[in-house]
Amino acid sequence: MNGGTTGGFGADVVHEYTLSEYWRSAGYSNPGDAMYDLFKEHDDRSGEGLVIYVDETIRAADFGRDKMHVNDVENVSILGVGTRGEFDGVGLSLRKSRNVVIQNLRIHHVDTGERDGITVQKSSSNVWIDHNEIYNEFPDVDKDHYDGLIDVKDGAAYVTISWNHLHDSWKTTLTAGGDSQSSAGDHITFANNWFQNVNSRVPLIRRSHVHMLNNYFQDVADTAVNARMGAQVLVEGNYFENVGTGQVDEVTGDIHGPVGWFYGSNATGYWNLVNNAYVNTPHEHLKSTTDFTVPYAYNALTPQDARTQVMQNAGVGVVNVTP
Repeated sequence: MNGGTTGGFGADVVHEYTLSEYWRSAGYSNPGDAMYDLFKEHDDRSGEGLVIYVDETIRAADFGRDKMHVNDVENVSILGVGTRGEFDGVGLSLRKSRNVVIQNLRIHHVDTGERDGITVQKSSSNVWIDHNEIYNEFPDVDKDHYDGLIDVKDGAAYVTISWNHLHDSWKTTLTAGGDSQSSAGDHITFANNWFQNVNSRVPLIRRSHVHMLNNYFQDVADTAVNARMGAQVLVEGNYFENVGTGQVDEVTGDIHGPVGWFYGSNATGYWNLVNNAYVNTPHEHLKSTTDFTVPYAYNALTPQDARTQVMQNAGVGVVNVTP
């Protein structure tokens, strides 16, 4: 929708860089600084494409900035090669960028900058986050040491988050930085992701229109789909296993489990529940509160098939990325 998402290959002129070859030949002291400057240079190349093949580890200890800025650019692909594309303690932050693909990267333990694995914000649009592995620590760390694994907020729109393995984190993902309309992202699809061993915000949704399709939620300690402030969410074909405490929320009265309006925010969101599976998960109380659907065609798997496919195919090393 909104013109589609093609990344760096969506332009007539495409500039391709293999990071391990580029950073040394260009005279940089580490691959992170080289990559940072490639994004800055691409800001002046309107209508052209940038493809970076990441076959190195970018470490916070070597990289002199608190995050990897992907600002004011269009037609960009950031592609991990095999299982070698890694961001150790460094998050990706997208601002005012369009037509961006982030694929096949391992991103973890980000505790600088926004402290998110990936942040999509400031009216960025047409972003595809696919087949990545993003994680922190859970539960043996302070809940505020890290922030989210993937956050979409502040007017970002038309974002697809697919086939990612998101695990071991207190805070998982959200679609708005606050309750106001301006802080919300919109038109977001979560498809075929594996959410494993996390506490909550799977995702936290405020005001946004969201499709949760064929995801596998495994071992979510507190709450999963948390809809607030008039959010409209289609929750379809998902497999929920060991999700929620079953306790009654002190603020909203909803039961802590796979779907609901949980703590904070003074207004509920709404959910349309279609063909989901619940295993060792409180769900007997659940019913749809909206008939919201999405305006695109797709084929939904059964929850059981979704779980099998997600366990086999989510995360890094599945897609073949060749420079």
